[in-house]
Amino acid sequence: MKRAGKFVAVVGSSLLISACGGGGSGPMEPATGLISIAITDAPVDEVTVVNVQFTGVTLKPASRDEIQIVFDAPKDFDLLTLTGGLTAELLPDTVVPVGGYNWVRLAVNAEFDNVFDSYAMTPTGQVELRVPGGSQSGLKLVSGFTVTQNRSTHLVVDWDLRKALSDPVGQPGLHLRPALRITDMALFGTLSGTVAEALVIDTSCSNDLAAQTGNAVYIYSGMTVTPGDIGDADNDPFMTATVTQDGAGTYTYEVNYLSVGDYTAAFTCQASDDDSVADDNIVFSAPQSFVIEDGVTTAVNF
Repeated sequence: MKRAGKFVAVVGSSLLISACGGGGSGPMEPATGLISIAITDAPVDEVTVVNVQFTGVTLKPASRDEIQIVFDAPKDFDLLTLTGGLTAELLPDTVVPVGGYNWVRLAVNAEFDNVFDSYAMTPTGQVELRVPGGSQSGLKLVSGFTVTQNRSTHLVVDWDLRKALSDPVGQPGLHLRPALRITDMALFGTLSGTVAEALVIDTSCSNDLAAQTGNAVYIYSGMTVTPGDIGDADNDPFMTATVTQDGAGTYTYEVNYLSVGDYTAAFTCQASDDDSVADDNIVFSAPQSFVIEDGVTTAVNF
């Protein structure tokens, strides 16, 4: 198995950002709205804890200086305790000026410094997590959004661990790269589906059915995309979703908070072989194109 193969899997560590209308203001004061941030997640292969410690949030209005919010004390979140679209609050309702915003930056404590502020629990024990540049410059999420007085604005930021986790050679912990995406919850849908048992027991599979690892659906932006592995120069997946067996014995998957638009999906039973920092020869099922519509759950079965 390749380096970090047992430690990578889908995680949508999602940040739900919502802004709602505020009251009127005087002629010299900016109109304001409220913004809040919450976190959600999805299952992960073999890693049992992914704890990330956040220290604050910075917002950048398009026409104003940065708004920096530093927490009174660091906030720890085990991303794996939040599944199926559930959220946990990171930033409570905070008054901010209305208008367009260019980006959000999340500040984290995540370095290889023998301090287990951000860490993962793996089959070999507790290891440190390092977000390259995260402790110095933060995790900058470049995607415009607008805070208004008359409409709530909701964004979700997903952190896909299958794309993000890697095991750096000669270093003691795991790298957690900022593999992030933002969804405007004003227009989003859900993707779900099943995978035929024949696909997960194929002789080409490198999965572990007992541990429920190695099976995944890869999602790509656009129709009729030829699937590629994580890091593929031409067809890097937009995100991934872990396939697990439910109580009835059916292999299922689900993706929450997908922006409205066109996509392609493909299944692989070789996800454990997909190194997030290397080019791998991963075999996929026949890709399927689909459309995500607002408020609709779209089914794609393999």
